[in-house]
Amino acid sequence: MENFVNTIPAHNVETVLRIRQLEKQLAWYRSFFENAADAVLVVQPDTWCILDANPRAAALLGITHHDLIGSTIPPFRRIFKLLTKSASPTVLSELSVDTPAGNVMMEVSARFVTYDNQELIQAIARDVSEQRALTDKLVQADKLVLLGQLSAGVAHEIRNPLAAINLNLQMLQRKTAPEGAPQNYITAALQGVERISRIVEATLNFSRSAPPVTRKEQINTIIINSLDLSAPSLKRKTVSVTLDLAEQLPTIQIDASQIQQVFINMITNAADAIKAKGKIEISTYEEPTARGDGSYVVAAIRDSGVGIQPDDLSKIFNPFFTKKSDGTGLGLPISQRIIHQHNGAIEVESIPNEGTTFYIKLPVVSTDSRRKAL
Repeated sequence: MENFVNTIPAHNVETVLRIRQLEKQLAWYRSFFENAADAVLVVQPDTWCILDANPRAAALLGITHHDLIGSTIPPFRRIFKLLTKSASPTVLSELSVDTPAGNVMMEVSARFVTYDNQELIQAIARDVSEQRALTDKLVQADKLVLLGQLSAGVAHEIRNPLAAINLNLQMLQRKTAPEGAPQNYITAALQGVERISRIVEATLNFSRSAPPVTRKEQINTIIINSLDLSAPSLKRKTVSVTLDLAEQLPTIQIDASQIQQVFINMITNAADAIKAKGKIEISTYEEPTARGDGSYVVAAIRDSGVGIQPDDLSKIFNPFFTKKSDGTGLGLPISQRIIHQHNGAIEVESIPNEGTTFYIKLPVVSTDSRRKAL
């Protein structure tokens, strides 16, 4: 190659060297583009067509680079509107994008760039789905703490007058003829008082956030014990229970009594969801975490009940939300708080009129993690 350069007339050598230098710079900048940790996309503003993208963008959107180029991402229209209205050269926004692998929450930083007399959008995106989920959990936890404090005060204020009402109703019941309309009214009132008492007691339990006292436990043993304690709820209907408990599951650091409370609540809810006859399936297994830096022991509780309506699915962990005529709406929020205190997760999927599955995920604490903690 050097000999070839030597054969070029002197006035052209400088041009050839400049071309080579430009090619090196182009390869240099292209390497930065291709190997960027975040997704980088170049978008045509009017059509929202993707003109160029790096491999990370294709991975984030779950499609091949070939299919990505020339395609459009409808949520990017919001970016275009923000850029045209904003006085700032750069805008930062969160977009919810549907991909073949599911919905992804992206944080997108975008700005206008001019290339070859054409105005384009340069967008840098990253997946913040996990951060958003964690933020939602923290917000929910703060709401639960505040609600617990408020509800505890209200519950204490209710207790005294409620006790007086209950006492006077019982005295009135003893002085009223055992048969007749007055006695029926008093009985109905006493039943209402009893239900209020249960709600007050559940509210106070909800407000008492006792930290878990953990030790190594086997989840399968706790599930079997929980089934025995849930027998009265199961016997009220024709419910068959099937167990598929994985053998040799790792032990986990949990408060057995608190986790047992969660399982009793899950099994009772499953039985309540079944109208007259149905089945409950409980399985356990181990699965890796999303980051791949550990694993969960998972307990799945499936029922063949009425299911949960899509509009209600996002509300079931809200305190006092219930569809049961005699429910308090605190069972699931308390269960969620217990699982979060164990650094675990509780997830649900449901199909109306077919059934519901709750997934209780509790982390396996590795030996290395425990050593680091010490």
